Amino acid sequence: MKTEIENVTDVKKVIHFEIPWEDVDKHIKQAVRMISKNARIPGFRPGKAPESLIRNKYAQHIKDEVIQHVVPEAYKDAVSQNELEVISEPEISDVLYTEGSPFVFKVTVETKPKIELKDYKGLPLKTLPVEIKDEEVDSMLKSYQQRAAELIPLEDTVAGKGHFVSAKVQATLEKDKKQKLFDDRTLIEIGSEENHPSFNENVSGKKAGEHVEFDTEYASDYPEKSIAGKTIHYSLDVESVNEKRLPAIDDEFAKDLGDFSSLSDLREKIKKDLAQVKTNQQRGQLQDQALGKLIEKNPFEVPESLVKQEAASLLKHYAYSLHQRGMNLEDPELKWDEIRSRFTRQADNSVRGSLIMETIARAENIEVTEEDIEKRIQQIAEQERRAPEAVKAEMMKEQERMDRLKHRILLSKTADFIIDNAEIEYIAKESEKEQ
Repeated sequence: MKTEIENVTDVKKVIHFEIPWEDVDKHIKQAVRMISKNARIPGFRPGKAPESLIRNKYAQHIKDEVIQHVVPEAYKDAVSQNELEVISEPEISDVLYTEGSPFVFKVTVETKPKIELKDYKGLPLKTLPVEIKDEEVDSMLKSYQQRAAELIPLEDTVAGKGHFVSAKVQATLEKDKKQKLFDDRTLIEIGSEENHPSFNENVSGKKAGEHVEFDTEYASDYPEKSIAGKTIHYSLDVESVNEKRLPAIDDEFAKDLGDFSSLSDLREKIKKDLAQVKTNQQRGQLQDQALGKLIEKNPFEVPESLVKQEAASLLKHYAYSLHQRGMNLEDPELKWDEIRSRFTRQADNSVRGSLIMETIARAENIEVTEEDIEKRIQQIAEQERRAPEAVKAEMMKEQERMDRLKHRILLSKTADFIIDNAEIEYIAKESEKEQ
């Protein structure tokens, strides 16, 4: 077998194949033997028909069988012998199959680019230092206080600003009151800016046991697309008018929240948690900054197939999120050509970054260990509130999902390596805009 690699570009290759007819004929004879065993040809018992007759009668079937076996074997050998890192599905073309002549065909593939890394250590990066202010701790304490608040029913009291009304609410389209959009109990804070003004207006002054109905018009640009630009009819039965009572923020409050001996202990824990969140955010910002510099310093041709695959994935998730929000995906205001173009640019950047990180990982012998996998599975289990064993068993059943997990871990470890080896400058708050 003769093969020749044509470098169309740095990543696009065409493999030219020429297989001697003698080698092809071996496969033909094998195919003939298989067909002869089952073929029913008048005048001959199964397996006794002449080879020439089988070849003529089943010529196309034999040709298909031979191509189906010869092409994959030849392609696999060529990829192995030439050490090609193929990342796309092979495209077969220009097949020439003529009895007595060499079997000729071409296979077009895309391969991973060979990246010559430059300056990935000692990258100059800038970031703000992590600071936790007392005001931030106070804000978190107040959010805990709100969660611990009690709603106290008020007897014979009309709903007013600041009261919380528990009500049974039905919502229907104004033009079709049989079509229910909502039918459940809900809590309405009178006077809240989050309410549509019609709720504050129509529910104020009502007592427990009273009924109220009203129509509400929603603007065409209302965030909830399922009711944007529509008129909704609300039917509401007031069940109770309540007052929110907040606990005092003191040592007893801290003890009720967990294993804290005092309010001071709780504040320290909040401060520590906030610092961790900000550190993670800082780390993510540094990684984005580092990746941008690496892409700039290491230009190379990106395989089109990887960019298309990534862009399609981004577009699919975006369309799903729009659908979940009730948007009509055929809405003319959705300019899909512009959206695809934006995601293609994003995909190109993402693929570049991923390939650079993989190259750095190989250069620095960064690998994913079993301990790394177990740790990540534990994190996923905690986030999903599931048993780690169940998460692991599920992933072990899907090799592709496990491979994606390992890839994410590899990129994460490589990003940590880059940041740990960077030259980081902590800038003053006034320089934030410059950063």
